[in-house]
Amino acid sequence: MEQPQADIDRETRQDVTDLLVRYATAIDQRDWALFRSCFTEDCDADYGDIGHWDGVDALASWMEQVHAPCGHTLHRITNQSVVADPTGVTACSYVDAIVMGPDNRTGTHAIGYYDDELRGGVDGWKISRRTFTMVLVEPVGGPGLYESDDIRAIERLKARYFRTMDSKEWDAMREVLADDIVMDTTASGGNVITGAVDFIAFLREAIGDVVTTHHGNTPEITITSPTTATGVWAMEDMLRWPDGTELHGYGHYDETYEKVDGQWCIKTSTLTRLRMDIAEPK
Repeated sequence: MEQPQADIDRETRQDVTDLLVRYATAIDQRDWALFRSCFTEDCDADYGDIGHWDGVDALASWMEQVHAPCGHTLHRITNQSVVADPTGVTACSYVDAIVMGPDNRTGTHAIGYYDDELRGGVDGWKISRRTFTMVLVEPVGGPGLYESDDIRAIERLKARYFRTMDSKEWDAMREVLADDIVMDTTASGGNVITGAVDFIAFLREAIGDVVTTHHGNTPEITITSPTTATGVWAMEDMLRWPDGTELHGYGHYDETYEKVDGQWCIKTSTLTRLRMDIAEPK
């Protein structure tokens, strides 16, 4: 016959609950001194298939090593049940953890529960024995996690390209280009220009005094990695030279993009014109 569980006073229950929250906080903040303060020196920690450690130094060393390459982590401790036993107290609590990879785009979601035995001392309550039971583990995120945000950012990037070209804001236009951009206009009567500085210099010379209007439509953006993408744009442009000559063109941009320091830029661009209507000065 089971013996009735002894009552736990409110202060003890709160102290144990605070300890469990401190454990989670220590991991998420990578505060390994705080983590060690949650366990007795001779603790026994059985995390099932993950591993089994004797002593707080071995456990803390492993925790520090496994979390060093991680991105954000979030450990939530809930449903704490605290009861007395002959040597101290026992606690059962749920843990819901998210551990993200270095890029914070993919990771692991794990749910389980801790069965803990705790001993009290001059430093308060500490975990002397822990058993972790895994209930669920599943992947988090994937290649398309932030894809829509990146696509919108690239669309805005190309919009700035067109606007700053037409308004002749060369410094602002320079910011949308990779340093080593390759611009290929051979299919529309031009040539290949490598480097953002040379391309901006070319535009200043070619259309600095030309009234231009560029439209980009129906973008087809594909995110190929967290830092690379490709795109195809239908384009239409109107150019009017000072002598009255006009060009009305149609075609496509085939481009690649690169994310540098969190910002997308145009890496390569190939302009192919399908049609050019030229009107001579009247």
